[in-house]
Amino acid sequence: MPQPPEKRHAYQDDMPYAREPLKSIYVFQRLFTTLVMTVWWTVYYGLLPRSYRPRPSWTIKCCISVNFTRRVYKVTELAGVTWGTRDPDEECDSRKLKHTRFEWVDPLPDELRTGIIADPQVPFRRVGCFVWPKERPKIIPACVDESKQETRSKDGLMDGGEFEAAAGDVPLIGIFLHGGGYCHMSAHENSSTSKIPARLMKDKAFTEIHAVEYRLLQHAPFPAAVQDAAAVYAHIVRRHQQRGRKRPSSNFNSSDSDDTNKDDTNKTAEAVTDYLTVNSPDYREQAKNKKENDEIEARVRELSANLHCKIVLIGDSAGGNLVLALARWIRDEGVLPPPHGLLLLSPSCDPSHAFPETPSSYIPRPHAETDYLVDTPEPRALLQRTFLGHNPVETMHSPYVSPASSRVLSAFYGDAFATSVADLTIAQLDDTHRQFLRTMSSAPATPVPTTPIGHGNGVPIVVGPPDAGDGASLERSPTSLARPIIASPRGLSLFTGFPKVCVVLGDAERLEREVMRLVGAMERDGTEVHTVWVKDAPHDVLMMGWWDERVRDAVWKQVEGWVAKV
Repeated sequence: MPQPPEKRHAYQDDMPYAREPLKSIYVFQRLFTTLVMTVWWTVYYGLLPRSYRPRPSWTIKCCISVNFTRRVYKVTELAGVTWGTRDPDEECDSRKLKHTRFEWVDPLPDELRTGIIADPQVPFRRVGCFVWPKERPKIIPACVDESKQETRSKDGLMDGGEFEAAAGDVPLIGIFLHGGGYCHMSAHENSSTSKIPARLMKDKAFTEIHAVEYRLLQHAPFPAAVQDAAAVYAHIVRRHQQRGRKRPSSNFNSSDSDDTNKDDTNKTAEAVTDYLTVNSPDYREQAKNKKENDEIEARVRELSANLHCKIVLIGDSAGGNLVLALARWIRDEGVLPPPHGLLLLSPSCDPSHAFPETPSSYIPRPHAETDYLVDTPEPRALLQRTFLGHNPVETMHSPYVSPASSRVLSAFYGDAFATSVADLTIAQLDDTHRQFLRTMSSAPATPVPTTPIGHGNGVPIVVGPPDAGDGASLERSPTSLARPIIASPRGLSLFTGFPKVCVVLGDAERLEREVMRLVGAMERDGTEVHTVWVKDAPHDVLMMGWWDERVRDAVWKQVEGWVAKV
């Protein structure tokens, strides 16, 4: 029976080896020569002193692992080959799964479809999840029957009354968003990135982890992945919403101790919520923002009070980028309670790096010899353009996509701050430098009114508030796709109101600079950031099966120690 022709995607059209027969020839020769090189690397690193290795601490296996993966990744950029993916609309038979169970999650409810995810050109879909462990823990309630507003009890699970009786036990739920540059991998338990939830469950760090099969760029453009992640988040919130409990009033008259805790929690955030340069300096506008923020905070506290679980968003690489976008949407819209923590493993936080002002101004990412990530601007730009789809290329500079880009940091904190963190490294970020970032005052940003020549559709991206005298500008907003603005709603700073964060980063990976800019911005806004620096580690080291297990065990110990305190 003849096979259907392979589906092509827009980003493959301009890749030099994306068409047959060149594609097959290129892929074959690349794999063959890589296998030959593996023999050479074994001999080379085995005979020469350790000083000749990319990092002297690396074993021969580590050297081969990085070099081999780098050569394979080049196939993606030149031939458009993807691996480890699966159709997000395809159901998986749970009986064939060893460690997880497969569940469908309904599309995001209509009343929650607001902000950046409300794109008429990207339909909301049901979302598949691979849920760890295979047998649902008894403490986890059954799914909510929306028609009757009650929990369904099946398979010996708790009903609503039993769930309330177990109120002393608060489950810790993880939502895992896998990496892969938005074009590789999947949430399946056999995927390479599934080593992360597998280890967390093995060590009993979480009660349950939902690995989300979000739509990759081959299936739908931005904001499809955020829609899917939001649907799963809302599903978990709904499932763990306490039933039958008297809901707090909107005035939220809490006890003195609650007020004290709230004041302590927000003290740092208030110190830096100063209505930065991206917001209107007008006093009446500030008063309006404060009123809106107070109303949303009261509603969010009410939602959080009725939530009987703790939720941590987990993401590696591009999954970390998606975690940041989801957390931002939750913060900006205020229609769901916030997560209790973000676990970011080598997060991608500046995809706009593939779009320099001019080709000659492109600055390669560091650590080319010690990481397996490739950094060729033209192929990366093709992938990112497909990721944006119908959205203007200016969306690449939205805080939802590139929260650590220099343009975003300049717009929020001024050029001086952006310059101070531009080349920040792990070695430089000591306690003194952290304090400097936390207390550094903002300065007006240098406007960047238009898109670099040759990109996008000519719609400018704005780095300041809409001009009241320009009717068209009023349509721009921080949550706009067609007319983006580098800002946050209601006068908030870039990371004001974000939950506590744990960042894992290797000092030998190519994303070091952009992740350090992210950490710097979080420190500036008073976010509680716990950093785990991994010496001599490449990108996403916890996913690499060939890496030194002693190093990974030490990292896992620190990560799980942070999780235990969430």
